[in-house]
Amino acid sequence: MSTKTCPSCGADVPEAAPRCKHCFHDFTEVAPRSSSGLMGLLGLIAAMAVAGAAFFYAMRENQASEHIVVDKETTSIIFTTKYADRTETDRISFDDVAKVEMIIGGDIATFEVYVVTLSGESHLVNQSKEKTLRGYAERIASVMDKPYIERSVKRGFGGPTEDRVVPAPSSTSGAAPKKSE
Repeated sequence: MSTKTCPSCGADVPEAAPRCKHCFHDFTEVAPRSSSGLMGLLGLIAAMAVAGAAFFYAMRENQASEHIVVDKETTSIIFTTKYADRTETDRISFDDVAKVEMIIGGDIATFEVYVVTLSGESHLVNQSKEKTLRGYAERIASVMDKPYIERSVKRGFGGPTEDRVVPAPSSTSGAAPKKSE
C-alpha cells in the first residue's frame, strides 16, 4: 500500500485517504493562490495616483505670480496674487500703516521690507537674497510719510537685534516705487 506524508503533522497516511487520521488535515482542499504580486502592483498604482493628485493640487494652489504696488494716487498698497484659477487682491491704506521696516538677516531672505499696520500686522512688500533694499524701503516710507526702521537680526550667539530708526521725511513728489520681480 502506498502512503503519503501529511503536511501538517508529518504522519504517513494512505494515498487514497481524503483526511489525515491523526490531525484531520483535508487533502482535497486546494491551497489558495497567492495574489500578493498583483495586489502589490495595484497598491503601487493607487499610491502613485494619490501622490500625483496631491502634486497637481499643490501646483494649482501655489501662487503663480505676485505683484505689489505702493500707489500714491490711491494712497494705498495693492497686493495682487494670481493663481492658476483665480486672482486675489488686497489693499492697505496708507492711513493704516504705522511704519516701514527693513529686516537685514530675515527668515525668508537676507533683505526683507515690511509695512507694519497700526494693529501690528506685518505685510511683506519686497525681499532680496543678494542686494540691499534700503533705498526701496526709504522711498516707500517717504511716499507714505511713515517712519522707516532698519532692523539687523543677529543669528546664533551674536546678541540682540539692533534697530536704526530713520525719521519720516516729508513726502516728495514722484512716482511711487514698485516691487521688483
